[in-house]
Amino acid sequence: MPGERLKVTCRPARTEDTDDVMELTHTIWDGEDYVPQVWQGWLADTQGVMAVAEYAGRVLGLGKLTRLAAGQWWLEGLRTHPEFEGRGIAASLHAYLVDAWRRNGDGTLRLATASFRKAVQHLCDQSGFTKVGEFSPYRAAALQGSDQGFQPLEESQAEAALASLQASPVLALCSGLIDLGWEWCAPFLAHLVENARQGGAYWWRTERGLILLREDRDDESGEALLSLQTLACQVEDLPALLSDCRRMASTLGYQYVEWHAPLQPAAMAALEIAGYVRSWDASVYIYAQEHPNRTG
Repeated sequence: MPGERLKVTCRPARTEDTDDVMELTHTIWDGEDYVPQVWQGWLADTQGVMAVAEYAGRVLGLGKLTRLAAGQWWLEGLRTHPEFEGRGIAASLHAYLVDAWRRNGDGTLRLATASFRKAVQHLCDQSGFTKVGEFSPYRAAALQGSDQGFQPLEESQAEAALASLQASPVLALCSGLIDLGWEWCAPFLAHLVENARQGGAYWWRTERGLILLREDRDDESGEALLSLQTLACQVEDLPALLSDCRRMASTLGYQYVEWHAPLQPAAMAALEIAGYVRSWDASVYIYAQEHPNRTG
């Protein structure tokens, strides 16, 4: 239950905070919190800010400011110890990290929160953020048959692919954002180069469209599935592209394909035509704000 607001000290995290952070996160999401897996990497990040909230010598919260690309920043990992929820710790951390970005960052700051996280949405409304997008996963079984016209993107084609992606009406449906894996940002060249290098980028039907993909896992079964990070094409071509992605999933040995799709009528209509079904009742809200003084 909410209690008196705690006057915590927000500061950069240190290695000696590790035990407190592991204790804080071990019951979150029934023990499936991802923070323990990324904690050491977050500590080592010299471009962002890994912050904790300390009270009486004990870490009771944490949060991370990450630089995704030039002028593109992301807030993530906001956590409060379950025994101290409702006492202003998350609000203090949020304010500390936003202030760090305003002092040392530039461009655009974004974050994601679930549609049922009303407290985080309230924080966003109170701290200068605007809701810019809403996404939810849609899934379909793989289809037998030859995938239609996918050609691997070469690294040398990354600039052309970026231009094609930026001009895509489907990207506009996605609020101009690509999915990096529960992180959303505007497309940037290095990401396409890396996807091409790793075999996760394809032209579709002689550069009529473009897809970026990765392997993901079902939260419950742990089964691998094909996750569509980004789709680029004309809106009228989207049902055909989504159908061909189902065939591609089969070709690559996956049972299912999934897209965190924008909840826009044109996208949802295309998903229905292509046989995709929404796999989560809730959705993800994306919030953003522009730096008051420095563009990206």
